[in-house]
Amino acid sequence: MKSFSALAALVATAAQISAATDIDDAWRSMLVEPPSEAIDAANELQQRADSIADSLKKIELAYDLTDIDVVCSGGGNYDAFYMGASMVLSRLSKDQANVARWAGVSAGGMMPFEIALKGETTTLESHLSYGVLSAQNADSYKSAVEAMYLEDHHWRIMAAWQTETYADQLADSLNNKVFVGTSCLTPLPKLIIIDEYTAEDDQATHAFMSTGTYVEIYDSMVCTDGGMTSGANMTPLFQDATRPQIIVDLMVTGYPSDMVYRVDFDQYKSLIEVGMDEMEEFLKTGKTSDERPEIITMCPLGSDVTSNVCLK
Repeated sequence: MKSFSALAALVATAAQISAATDIDDAWRSMLVEPPSEAIDAANELQQRADSIADSLKKIELAYDLTDIDVVCSGGGNYDAFYMGASMVLSRLSKDQANVARWAGVSAGGMMPFEIALKGETTTLESHLSYGVLSAQNADSYKSAVEAMYLEDHHWRIMAAWQTETYADQLADSLNNKVFVGTSCLTPLPKLIIIDEYTAEDDQATHAFMSTGTYVEIYDSMVCTDGGMTSGANMTPLFQDATRPQIIVDLMVTGYPSDMVYRVDFDQYKSLIEVGMDEMEEFLKTGKTSDERPEIITMCPLGSDVTSNVCLK
């Protein structure tokens, strides 16, 4: 009986390994050729963003955004909100809005990194593709632990792929433009800001993962999610008092807490649309909706940001 149980356990383990390998292969394939569902949804979302931006180009915005920085908090798959907000902001003409730098930790650092490196379309399709992948393999994402492990694992695959694929573009696209924060032991936990990237020694991959994973070696240091050391709101604000800063707080989307570690295609798409709508409201009126009053805010020049919280 014991030998039978051991054999059954071995077979079950082998089946799990085989299934995981199949999911990995499917994810690698989707990074190169997104499924039609993701492409169609991305097209629809981009048309929606075009329409919103066209309406904003006809009015005077609530703020002078001709020279600004943008900072985004951590928040896992709530990064869908940032995607939507970014899609609207990036479509404005340069005389209306010009973002000089982006900063963030965890997903709030990863998403600006991806958009700057791979472009909006590829980034949007990849994240929507992960919703398709999750639905196709729903049994593998049932528990929180499994879902968190798999997404972390698949983001490592994506990180390595994007470093290799866009190796020649890393410096021009990211250096001194995208600032990601990671928490590293030096020997005590300390916020380390990374703003230069290279494919040499896979540095860009380690930088990307270090801001949003549970453990990563970066520059010979043991590092973890940047949210640990970037202030109460996980927002690594620029400390040089050069520009006003738009702050996006992903943790107040109001969406279900399990979305942080699990991607549902329809839910993710919906939150992208919310991001668009809230950015539109912010640009028109200077504030977001009553439902999410602090999700996008402006940190004016002269504010005290030493705690990584904007004190106006």
